Amino acid sequence: MSPKPRPASQPQRRPSIDPIRVVRQHIIGLLAAIIIGAVVGLAAHFAFNYFYPLYTSEVLFEVRPGLTESTEIGTAEALKDDEVERIARTQTNLLMQRDVLTSGVENPQVRDTNWMETWFVDPQTGQPLYAQAVDDLEDYLRTPVLRGTNLFAIRWSWHVASDVPKVLNSIATAYTRKLKSLDDQQFSDNEALFDNQLSHIQMSLQGLGDDIHAFIVAKGITTLDDPRFSQASIEIETLSTSLTELQQQLTSIQTQYQQTALKLEGSIEPSHEDIVRAEEDPTIMQQTNRLEILRSEERAMREQYNEEMPQVRQIERQVRAVTEQLRIKKKEILNRNINAMLKTMTSERDRVKQVMEQIEEELESKDSLLRDLAADTSRYQAMKTQQENLEKQRDDATQLLSAIRLMKLRSDASRVRQVGLAELPREPSFPVIEYMIVAGIFLCFGGFIAWIFLRELMENRVRSLADLAVVPGMTVLGAIADIEDDPMEPEEPEMIFREYPTSVVAESCRRVAANILREMAKQGHTSLMLAGGMPGTGVTTVVGNLACAMQSVGHSMCVIDANFRRPRLAGTFGLDDEQAGLGDVLAGACGIDAAIYETESGVAVMPAGSVSARLVERLSDERFGEVMAALRTKYNYVLVDVAPAVAASDATQVAGRCDASALVVRAEQEQRGLVARISREFTESSADFIGGILNRPRQSIGGYFRRNYELMVTYGHDEDAEDES
Repeated sequence: MSPKPRPASQPQRRPSIDPIRVVRQHIIGLLAAIIIGAVVGLAAHFAFNYFYPLYTSEVLFEVRPGLTESTEIGTAEALKDDEVERIARTQTNLLMQRDVLTSGVENPQVRDTNWMETWFVDPQTGQPLYAQAVDDLEDYLRTPVLRGTNLFAIRWSWHVASDVPKVLNSIATAYTRKLKSLDDQQFSDNEALFDNQLSHIQMSLQGLGDDIHAFIVAKGITTLDDPRFSQASIEIETLSTSLTELQQQLTSIQTQYQQTALKLEGSIEPSHEDIVRAEEDPTIMQQTNRLEILRSEERAMREQYNEEMPQVRQIERQVRAVTEQLRIKKKEILNRNINAMLKTMTSERDRVKQVMEQIEEELESKDSLLRDLAADTSRYQAMKTQQENLEKQRDDATQLLSAIRLMKLRSDASRVRQVGLAELPREPSFPVIEYMIVAGIFLCFGGFIAWIFLRELMENRVRSLADLAVVPGMTVLGAIADIEDDPMEPEEPEMIFREYPTSVVAESCRRVAANILREMAKQGHTSLMLAGGMPGTGVTTVVGNLACAMQSVGHSMCVIDANFRRPRLAGTFGLDDEQAGLGDVLAGACGIDAAIYETESGVAVMPAGSVSARLVERLSDERFGEVMAALRTKYNYVLVDVAPAVAASDATQVAGRCDASALVVRAEQEQRGLVARISREFTESSADFIGGILNRPRQSIGGYFRRNYELMVTYGHDEDAEDES
């Protein structure tokens, strides 16, 4: 067979860490770490309590709602949590200012404390080092805000219990003194501000009063009534009404004048009233009476005479003449009356216009007077309004000034008050035995956990299937359990499949055998070389048990011991490792059939051969290939055991004579790098590298869990018990 091309190298992955597996592996160590941590914590408690105790005390301050008015009895009911938090944080920052701390440490009581004399007194001059003491307080003084309350505190710890209340009470006194100073300064500034404002308002009031008096005198104002209800306003309203009526009258006269002029022109007929008025004229009445007399005479004549008679015709002519005269006369009188009406209307129109002009002149005079009066009144009212506003401002400023002075006198006006003094601590705040034990347990337990996981990360040995799976190009064929994890407790792993067929190891061999058969069937392979990396891998035991497992499912099996250096395969099956075998066949000392021995397990075995015939150079001889070809035709599957790949190069030579190869890896023994290198060498050979088998992984380090092992053993037994019942 020609060698396959070299595959591209793949980066080696790091296996994932199963924390449950790691904890189970080191459960005893973890329990021991807890116990040791408790002991360490207890010892540390007594050591600190003797050499480095700390005593803690505190001074509490209350955040109060304060006063909204100086006359309030008591303060507001409550403050919101965020408002309390904001005020408390502001006050703690004020408390931690250097001037407050400096004032506190300059107190003579603080000067005599062990804290001050030990650390903050110049050994040469004996003078206190106040600046350094303040620096220390800034580092170690705590100002917590107590959530859910209106309280905040200053808290401090020191090794001498009597020093703690002295320092805290001195700082609290300096802080309250500064608060009082700030409040007094604020009240004084506000009082001065409003006092100046009140003086300015009073001066403005005095000047405005003088201006109002001078204005009244200058304008001659005799009444302060509203200009809308003055005599001038009433007269203007009366004149406006008369002017409106005259305007309407003038409009009516002009309309009548136009109609009368049209009658005179003949554009329109005279009205009935015009005609009646003309007929009532004496001249017309006389002519009318005369016409009636003539018509009476005409009727009488017509009754006496014929119409053709001269008397009748004469009287008719007289009637017509008088009628025509009456018509002409009536028209003259109508025109005369209309002209008279036009003259009358013209006179009336002129009279109305004249009256209107007089009223308009009087209205303009009255309106000017009223405007001047309104302007003066408006200005006077503006000055009075300004005076009233200034008086209100004066009253408000006076009231506010009184409130400030009263607020200054009230002790409950401050937003912060000291609740009590720091007390002498009776018990040390550090160490606390409960906390020290917990801390010791935490440190030891955490350190042990960190150590085991760090070691797990740095571990390069193959210990589980997960470690084997991350090897580049590796296909995991399965794992064969360790006999120490087998609940049936077999003594030796060799031929355990035949002696303990229901054991965990036998079941794991079945699974691995099934995977191998599946992989070989894919490519039609019948011969398989199994090799280990390091000595002691257990390849011989694996080959024997796998052959028995394959034979148990009906396959004819033959195993060959090609480990000429340390042959053990024949002995596993109860044969002599030095009787005629593979070496003798390759040397031509015997035939193939003479070197094959049938065993009680049903597996045919070809030993390594006699000592003199076991020459490793013969494994590369063509004769070995002929032997493998002959065995392939006789048996379903042929398994070949060879020497470890690291100890000898036999595996590479034997792989060239087999269809496939597999690597047996001993858990907890071989490094991942070594396994990767060997698998790469097998892959580069002509044989098909089908994967790796993990041998003897312990359940405590990531193999099968014990409950799964017990299930494998008891499951078959439970079925037998059910069948018997």
